[in-house]
Amino acid sequence: AYCTFRASATLLTAEQVSDRWQVPAAHVYRLAREGKVHTVRLGRYRRWRVADIEHFEQEGGADA
Repeated sequence: AYCTFRASATLLTAEQVSDRWQVPAAHVYRLAREGKVHTVRLGRYRRWRVADIEHFEQEGGADA
C-alpha cells in the first residue's frame, strides 16, 4: 500500500512534546486532560499532532 505522510500529520509522544517545551511529561498529560491541547487516541495511547502543538504555541500556550 502506498502512503503519503504530511509533516503536519506527524504524531509526537508526550516525551517528545515535553522535550520540545522543556517540561515534565506529566505537564503535557495534564494539559491534555484539561482539554488545552488536542490529542489523538490510538487505543490506550495518546499522541499529539505537530500542527496542534504549533497552534497551541502560537496562541500563547497555557497562559492563553
